[in-house]
Amino acid sequence: MTEWLLSGHNTQETTGVARPVTVTMTSAGLDAQIDRFLGELAGDTSDFDFSLRPTAVVQGRLYLNIDYYVRNMGLVVPFDPESVGAPVDLVTSDQKPPLKRSLALPGRFRRVYRWATHFYREELPALDAELRELHWVLRDGPEEPLPLIQRLFDPEFYARSRQTDRAHIVIALTITSLDGVLRQRAPELLGLFVGQETTTSLIGQRIWELRELAEQCGPEVTEKLRAGVVDLEVYRALPAAAPLVVAVEAFLHEYGHRGFRYEADFETERLADRPEHVLMTVAGQLAETRSPQARAEAAREMALQALRKMNPLKRALWRRVLGWGQRLISWREDSKSNIALRQAVYGQAARLLARHFYPERTDDWLMFYTLDEFIAFVRSGGEARVAERILEHRRADFELHQTQIAPPELIWYDPETRHWRPARKAQPGGDETEWRFQGIPASAGEGVVEGLAVVTNDPFEAARRLLATSGVVILVTRLTDPAWSSLFAGLAGVVTELGGVISHAAIVARENGLPAVVGIPEITQKIHDGQRVRVNGKTGVVEVLT
Repeated sequence: MTEWLLSGHNTQETTGVARPVTVTMTSAGLDAQIDRFLGELAGDTSDFDFSLRPTAVVQGRLYLNIDYYVRNMGLVVPFDPESVGAPVDLVTSDQKPPLKRSLALPGRFRRVYRWATHFYREELPALDAELRELHWVLRDGPEEPLPLIQRLFDPEFYARSRQTDRAHIVIALTITSLDGVLRQRAPELLGLFVGQETTTSLIGQRIWELRELAEQCGPEVTEKLRAGVVDLEVYRALPAAAPLVVAVEAFLHEYGHRGFRYEADFETERLADRPEHVLMTVAGQLAETRSPQARAEAAREMALQALRKMNPLKRALWRRVLGWGQRLISWREDSKSNIALRQAVYGQAARLLARHFYPERTDDWLMFYTLDEFIAFVRSGGEARVAERILEHRRADFELHQTQIAPPELIWYDPETRHWRPARKAQPGGDETEWRFQGIPASAGEGVVEGLAVVTNDPFEAARRLLATSGVVILVTRLTDPAWSSLFAGLAGVVTELGGVISHAAIVARENGLPAVVGIPEITQKIHDGQRVRVNGKTGVVEVLT
């Protein structure tokens, strides 16, 4: 059996070691929607290799199967392996779309894209509003939650909620192809390949607005923030802070469903669970003098200069491509936010149902059902139960995966034996030494930067450290997700272990005009807190200076 090359660089931004309901919901949804999208574009899929699957689960962690994308996606549209954190030297492919398919592709893509456009413009806003209402009602702990939960599992509503997955895959794979084309033909324009006021970048903008509001509240408020007082109740008792409290509560209502880690997991901690994180981030930005928007505009100016130097025809073409790409990235962030909201709501439902039907068990008990079992349980009014010995066995597997040494982000995997081995051996050599590391260049920013490394995997800790640290700061972390977005305004650069060129860290770094390098294995162990580092987001090189 041929081994598969698997990458966890993108999938493990949204889910880590997960319980069965999350694993089956995520992997089955991805497999079905990716197959569907490529099938719609290809028309005839008889030349596809369906022994390959888009995803694989290894020790409870979700990976993308690079061989599937190279082999099958490569027969339809361009695929850039670096978009999912796979170095090109590990990937070999001579796949090219048949001429007949290439000629039919524009018409087929237009039909799929037309559907996605309708969904994002007409259906997603209403779905988002319904889920948001349910999220806050269930979070407040209603006396009779079961009728509301039954509404979540109504076949029509549930089917609508899963349409977001389809739209997200359509847009995400299109962005992957566009990014590959841009990197090959006009890499100098990558600084313009960002969304415009995406739901993720708006988190940073709203935090900046909260910072400005805190200053307007006067020194009594700003002095407490600078002193690290981040208990929201303290500010509720402070008359001068009333406008800030109202604005923070509105911020949490809009973005409170976003996760600190693993947004697709039912059990993840979310912003609404940690309002102190918002206040800590606001406090950290009090010393900033330039807004994230101003810095982003300065970084984009370099790419704009390259665009202006092109001949008029070429410039007009790339303007159109970039405008389209910016819209796609904004839509992708909208669907990511909606998926995070959906997962938060269904996670709340699972906990409330467990307390009702299994009062003697922990409230994550139903999360050891698979997705199909969970749906059947709810729709049967709790009658269709899985044997407790099976659930105990699954819990034991979950706990084992949590304690096992995690597989690397890039592995060779045998789907028959389920054995894996690292795709790369850790050995200094070539361009990498103990002080110089090569990653994937994700954002050039305003140029090369030097600063002190803050090494942490906890966004609250990062916010606290930013508040206490003066000078230029480079964040070194395993990965970032939307809960980190508000911190980018206080950074000079970002380095991550996980991620590809369209990962969260890459996109938000571009939106904030920061240099970013992603996909450096174990970089949080190789760079130590307080070391001075240099980051070149154009070449992907990170150097330790002291």
